[in-house]
Formats: sequence, C-alpha cells, structure tokens
Amino acid sequence: MADAAGSILTTAGFATAVVDTDALAQFGPPPAPYDEIKCANLAALWATFQAAGARFIVVAAVVDSLARRERYAESLAGCEVVLVRLTAADEVVRDRLRRRDTGARLERHLSALDSRRRLSPEDFAVANDRAPEEVAVEILTGAGWPTGPHQ
Repeated sequence: MADAAGSILTTAGFATAVVDTDALAQFGPPPAPYDEIKCANLAALWATFQAAGARFIVVAAVVDSLARRERYAESLAGCEVVLVRLTAADEVVRDRLRRRDTGARLERHLSALDSRRRLSPEDFAVANDRAPEEVAVEILTGAGWPTGPHQ
C-alpha cells in the first residue's frame, strides 16, 4: 500500500520517499533494541530524502502502541505524522502473512495479529479490500494529502 500511495504522490509531481521499516533492520539474530535500529535508520533516511527535496514520506510499519508511534514521529523530524491502520478480515490477513512470511517471522506476525488490532493508536482506519490504488487514494484523502497534479 505504501508503494501505491507513493506512486500517486510521485505521479502528481511531489517528491516522495517510500520506506518499509521491515527493511531497516534486516540482520540477525534480531537484537533487543530492534525497533530502535529501525527508528535510527528511518531518521537517517528521512534526513537524506529531505536533503534531496522530498516533501512527503510514506512509511509502512507496525505501530501497536502510543510509545512506538511517538518514537517513529521523533524519527521523522519536521513531519506531521498521520497514522493509518489498514484493516481486513482475519482470514485475509492470515492468508497474506502465510504467502509473505515463513518460520519464526510468520509465527511472530500471526501471534501479534490480535493484540495489534486492539492497541493500534491510529488517526483513522481504511479497509484494505480493494485495488491498492483505490485504497491509497482513500488513505491520502483521509490524511489531507494530494491525490492529483501538483499546482
């Protein structure tokens, strides 16, 4: 979904960065401050993207607590952070996870599924039940971000 939102913004003429935080701490075994490594790397990337002219950053991340939301917001200096929770039926999410993940990562994501839904400190939620571009437009609109040409 982050790629779809980033594509819409870029096509509209806005310099936009897209980051999936899962890629920001891929080494193992995962150290205890795993989320801190993600946040430090996100801060460094955002500074680099800003220096290159980025106006927007779309970040894909699991944010399951207010503390984690605040830590990610600290990593995105100068940004107004809008947190959107994507929703889907449990069986759809489990199927997607099984197609994407394996082993311990899959088990961790499956076991965390229910608690994440209860604890998510989002600004709003969007059903992830349509084509990615349609969902991305709803996300951008809800966030107050542009979906059309830069003027």
